[in-house]
Amino acid sequence: MDPYLEPDISSHHQCDEGAPDLECSICFSQFNNVFRTPKMLQCQHTFCLECLARMNVKSIKPDTIQCPLCRGLTPLPELGLPKLTTDPAVLSYLPAAMQHVYSIRFNRNKGKLKVNRHTDAAPSLPPLRSVSKSLDVGQPSPQEGGMGRTDVEAGRRFGMLVRMSGRTGCKVSLLVSVVLVTVMLTGIIVFLFIYKKF
Repeated sequence: MDPYLEPDISSHHQCDEGAPDLECSICFSQFNNVFRTPKMLQCQHTFCLECLARMNVKSIKPDTIQCPLCRGLTPLPELGLPKLTTDPAVLSYLPAAMQHVYSIRFNRNKGKLKVNRHTDAAPSLPPLRSVSKSLDVGQPSPQEGGMGRTDVEAGRRFGMLVRMSGRTGCKVSLLVSVVLVTVMLTGIIVFLFIYKKF
């Protein structure tokens, strides 16, 4: 059984009214024992590791996770996001082959979750076959001297304009645009000046 495939839990504990939710309430994917491991925050809300990693990458506070449901803050363990507590209640409802969790590393700077090669915690885990051993979760938000998001976007656009202006065709287009805007503004000023005289 491939541990990354969606577990078949439709008949598994169907009658239990007190059963935990077996889907991440952010991405609505079923939990598993790899990248969608059920991780519990201090507020006792549970989300998959992948969604928490995506949130952490975009957060300006990389050492904490803010719960998307109650806004409670959870400080991250010293060894990082994958070391958050795995929700044992959810794990117990997964198929037997998924009740041991793979050891995962999270590199925030690269925006990657990776399965460790050596899983000391559970040597009985089968090797991953049909799934990549790493997952991109996005690039970290830039933190350029406390600039706001709009400032960063404006900086990117300006940088793109500067790079484009290095091309001959773009230089001509840029020059024509500047001349047209200048002529238009001059025309408006002349029109307003003449209009005021009458």
